[in-house]
Amino acid sequence: MLATEREGKRSVAESNKPDSESQENDERVEQLAKELAERLRAMPNRQELTDYAVSLLKESNEDAGTAEQAAAMVERAARNDPFNPIAFAIPLIVIGAVLCATGILAGVGLGIIAIAVLMVLWGLIVAFFSRFRRGASKPQT
Repeated sequence: MLATEREGKRSVAESNKPDSESQENDERVEQLAKELAERLRAMPNRQELTDYAVSLLKESNEDAGTAEQAAAMVERAARNDPFNPIAFAIPLIVIGAVLCATGILAGVGLGIIAIAVLMVLWGLIVAFFSRFRRGASKPQT
């Protein structure tokens, strides 16, 4: 149990490196697998229990992968700006165009289109500077 917790804290790149800890983990997993196989052979309903053990291992592995993906998504979302003004500008342009098409509310429609154009410009500026900032924060190799 401790070996799997320790392995879960290591990154994929670290776990692929051949080192003494990795060899110890491999030996421990092999030892546990042999012990499980010996115990399963002694039981009368070994096929069902073998299937159950395999499904438990798969679920455990999938849960670990899901947790890593969730942590990566939260980190990525924390780095990015959650507000995208261009996404709000598109429906405003459509609404402004419909109001302009009515003829009676053309002034209001032009005002909404002007606001939408400002939001698009703001979105482009934010996108440009966020890429520039991300590029500057990357370490040089």
